[in-house]
Amino acid sequence: MAEHDLGEVDNLLQGGQMRPFELEGKQVLLTRLDGQYYATAGKCTHYGGPLHEGLLRGHEVMCPWHHACFDARSGARLEPPALNDLAHYPVRIADGRVVVTLPHDNQTSPYAKADPADGQTFVIVGGGAAGNAAAEALRRASFKGRIIMLSAAPNLPVDRPNLSKDYLDGHAKPEWMPLRSETWYAERDIDLRLNTRVTRLDPAAQTIYLAQGEPLRYDKLLLATGATARQLRNVPGAELKGIYTLRNMADADAIIQAVETGKQVVVVGASFIGMEVAASLASGRGAHVRVVGPELVPFARILGGDIGRMIQREHEAHGVEFYLDDGVTAFTGEDGSVSAVQLKSGKTLAADCVIAGIGANPATEFLRDSGLTLDGKDGSVRADTQLRTNLANVFAAGDIARWGEGTGTRIEHWRVAEQHGIVAAHNMLGERQDVHERVPFFWTTQWGLTLNYTGHAAGWDEIVYRGTTEQKEFIAFYVQNGQLQAAVGAGHDRELVAIEFILRNKLPLTVQQMRDPAFSLVDYARQ
Repeated sequence: MAEHDLGEVDNLLQGGQMRPFELEGKQVLLTRLDGQYYATAGKCTHYGGPLHEGLLRGHEVMCPWHHACFDARSGARLEPPALNDLAHYPVRIADGRVVVTLPHDNQTSPYAKADPADGQTFVIVGGGAAGNAAAEALRRASFKGRIIMLSAAPNLPVDRPNLSKDYLDGHAKPEWMPLRSETWYAERDIDLRLNTRVTRLDPAAQTIYLAQGEPLRYDKLLLATGATARQLRNVPGAELKGIYTLRNMADADAIIQAVETGKQVVVVGASFIGMEVAASLASGRGAHVRVVGPELVPFARILGGDIGRMIQREHEAHGVEFYLDDGVTAFTGEDGSVSAVQLKSGKTLAADCVIAGIGANPATEFLRDSGLTLDGKDGSVRADTQLRTNLANVFAAGDIARWGEGTGTRIEHWRVAEQHGIVAAHNMLGERQDVHERVPFFWTTQWGLTLNYTGHAAGWDEIVYRGTTEQKEFIAFYVQNGQLQAAVGAGHDRELVAIEFILRNKLPLTVQQMRDPAFSLVDYARQ
């Protein structure tokens, strides 16, 4: 152990401030709260974002990159996408000076293990973001019953946002992709079963049936099966080899192998998946990419036309071609493999492989006769804002969940699914957490341009801008009935963190304040 004198108590930091230090090659974040000093690791445990460039509000520090949140006093993780707590270090005051001791890193939150005396069995169906987060949250919350986590995938739960980004472009190695190791699950007595498909739910008997193996009885059940990629089955030639979707690790590996032998790639769909795939394959794999989509401007419905055109220009500047306001009428090929894509416009695009990024459907077919209330339009599971379904002891989370009154809300974002898993886990234990207490967030990176989006705008009356999309440095505020619903930004990471705090704490924000660059969102969020 080594002690480090960081400076005088009264001159080092004021209350509510934070400051980074490098000690023994480690980034350490020092904070001062209510007259007391605290020290934690200075890099986010998600992707290593510099926490001092984020925002400290009260005792919470939020990462500027992907909005993971930690308790600055203990290092405990409060919000995903980070999985782990921050290491925290002892701080003492000696002769009016702040002294930090660096022992070995430690983890602040203990995990319970199964105790047969508990007698309860909680079953989680799904090995994605929501299911994985729920299993961990149960053990963090000291649940000592049996946890069985069923995943239809053959591999450990993976960091799925990376599939279309760093993994597809070659920067992320396969060994980086699993969220946790087999040992991690075993040490916490989480019975993770891969290649396990659920075929039926019998709520009266509180039992689920598997494609293989004995039925499982549950005391509480979490449904978190995610979504399945939509296929182009109705298009002539869709049965040809070389047509892919991207939803899991095996899909990504198949696409990578295909692009190694043929560089002519057609992406069908200008969605986030489609556009990230286009950027990754063109930049990292040397592919010649064409994007086909029915919209006039990518992302216009979600982000607005100005931002959509900015992203399209960025792709075009790197050689990606667009065929918008168009669609696929047929795939043609030789020897059973695709070689061309026919478009409604009459154009023909050569293709060694095709990737369809046309959305996803909730994976709920096995629940059709279960008595669960499913949405009549997309088959998602209806739940209240505590993620309870109409069936006793059954919860739903992630991409399959549609929560709230009326038409409800369903969001297909990684961090939202993780938030759902945490909320559902606590409510399975008898708490009453509400999904509305957590603010949605997602990010996309294409050609080095990163957009961070916080909040949720199902619709808007106007988009208020600070900065310009032409400069690729801006904040766009989505406003409905004079109220801020969401914001997206490029080059303003700290302000987007501030906006998440503003939304979470329901701080009023006028359109004039949104528009005025002299109005400090960061200072306002700290109040």
